[in-house]
Order: sequence, then C-alpha cells, then structure tokens
Amino acid sequence: MKRQKKTAKPTRITNETVAEHRERILAGGRRFKYPVQYTKHRLVLTALAIGFAVLTLFLGVSWWLLYKTQTTDEFYYRITRVVPLPVAKVDGEYVRYGDYLLNYKMSETYLNTAEKANEAQYAGGGDNESVYDFYKAQAMQNAVTDTYAQKLADRYDIEITDERIDEAIKALIQTSSGQADISQDVIDRSVEQLYGLSPSENRYYLRESLLRQTVAYEVDEVAQKATDEIKKILDKDPTRDLAVIAQQYAKSADAQVLTSGWVNRDNKDGGLAVAASNLKDGEITGPIKPLSGDGYYFVKLLDTNSDGEINYQFIKVPLKEFTQQIENLKEDGKVEYFISVPETKSRVQNQTK
Repeated sequence: MKRQKKTAKPTRITNETVAEHRERILAGGRRFKYPVQYTKHRLVLTALAIGFAVLTLFLGVSWWLLYKTQTTDEFYYRITRVVPLPVAKVDGEYVRYGDYLLNYKMSETYLNTAEKANEAQYAGGGDNESVYDFYKAQAMQNAVTDTYAQKLADRYDIEITDERIDEAIKALIQTSSGQADISQDVIDRSVEQLYGLSPSENRYYLRESLLRQTVAYEVDEVAQKATDEIKKILDKDPTRDLAVIAQQYAKSADAQVLTSGWVNRDNKDGGLAVAASNLKDGEITGPIKPLSGDGYYFVKLLDTNSDGEINYQFIKVPLKEFTQQIENLKEDGKVEYFISVPETKSRVQNQTK
C-alpha cells in the first residue's frame, strides 16, 4: 500500500513568527505583481514615444507650411490666433502671425466674394504679379504697423476701450448706410459675408485700427501744431480764405486745400460731408478727425442746391510722422521678416500715378 502523503500542519502564528508569515505571503504574490508592473511601464514609455514622434512631426509640418509654403489655410489661421507665433519683428517687437493672416483673410475673402477677383484680371505690367501677392504684402505691412503702434501706445499710455469700439461701429454704420438703427446681427452677418470675420475678430480689427490712428495723432507734433495755429486764425477771422491759410502751412505741414464738388449730404468721405451739411453757407468747422484717421480737416460749406447736394471746401493737414517712423525703421534694418514678402512696389507706384 502506498503511504499517504502527510498534510503539513499549519505552524502556529505567534508574536515571534508573524513577520516570517507576512513575508511568506507577500513573496507568493510578487510573482503575479511584477509582470503586470513591467508591462504597464513599457506601455507608458511606448505611448510617450509615439506621442513625442507625432508632436515632432506635426510641428515640423506646421513650420514648413507656415514659414516655407506660407499657407493661409483656415486650420493654421485658427492656430496662429491662439498660439503667438512670430511672422516678423519691428523695433524689437515680434509681429504675430495671426495678425498677418487676419489682415490677409479680410482682403482674400472680399476679393473672392464681393469682387470675384482672379489673378489674370489684376495682374499688371506683364510681371505675373497677382492681386493676392499685393494683398499679402499689404497685410504684412498692416501687421507690422499695428505692432509698432502697440509699442508706442504702451509708451504713451494709450488704450482703446470697448465703448470707443462701439462708437466706431455706430459711426461706420451711419457713414456707410445713412442709418443708425441697423441691428448688431445684421452687421455681424454682413462683416462675416464680406470679410470672413467673426464678431470678435471684427472688434479686434477695429481696435487695432483705432489704436493705430490714435497713436498717429499722438506722435505727430508738426501736424498738431499747424492745426492749432490754423484754428486760432479761423477763430479770429472766420472769413479768411482757406486757400491762403493752406498755402501758409504747405511747406511746414504739407497742408492743402481741396473742394469736394457737388456731393450728397451723406457722401462717403469719412464724415466730412455730414459735418458740412450742418453748416450755413460760408461757415467753417474743425478740426475734424475723419474715420480714415489720416489727418486734421477744416470744412467750409460753399453752397447747396435744390437737389439736396452740397459743395464744400476743406483744408487737410495730413499725418506723416508715424508713417515716417516706420519707414526709418525699415531703412535702419529694424524691420525683419520671417517669411518672404512679395515685391509690390511697381503696383503701388502704378496705383498712385
């Protein structure tokens, strides 16, 4: 007969043997724990490696598309609106890629919707320069200008409030349509359709425009001085000939006198016709800062006719200092571009002739 295997009796656990029993139990469980632990560790490392490789590939492709092929794709436009990637540098300040694409997006959308533009229609001089290249260069110039304006705004403690943006929107509505009761929804849909801007993007763009104009008025001491002197002359003698006054400041402040001709009272001229329509024949008002923000204006109503049209004369004292500062920065090599900017000097010269 086979001898039955004796069953080992459990050893009695005492205070002296409790540590030994604990170690025996833990040792039996380790053979199940360690293989799983090593597998999880390997999975984490693999996931991190894959994630790093994907991120590196995405960054590399994004860099190539933005800085080499210069994509204007909507996806990358959205990225640059969130991530402050640089596209240029002006006087030590980085120009945001998103600002450049915002300016270009407006022109591109308007050309593709309102004007149905095509390159063959706008190419000029046989140099294969397209209208899109022209607006890319213009968008870059605007982005550089706005960045430098922000630097000066910080120096002069200039800030554009939400209330001022609201006032600018109302003024634009009144000037462009002659109505002041258009709803905000209508405005937003119109801006999105014509320029491809959301309400927040439109307010951002208006803020940059107002900031640029405010800085231009702030830094131009020559124009401000001439304007103050012209106002004193007109306050003393409102009957003075505007042409004579403009000639007096033509050399020092590039002042000039012009006549509108017969125009409607709501003529789209930045608010000059509206100001003139509130005058009596021979009266003068000013200085006026029009919506264009390009200088100071003094307006004199010359005549009205039975058709409701007006004819007015005005002195313009242009703002030149801010633009000149940017040109000086370019000449001094303090404007650096991180992407290639199309050459459009020939087009600008042709348009200004």
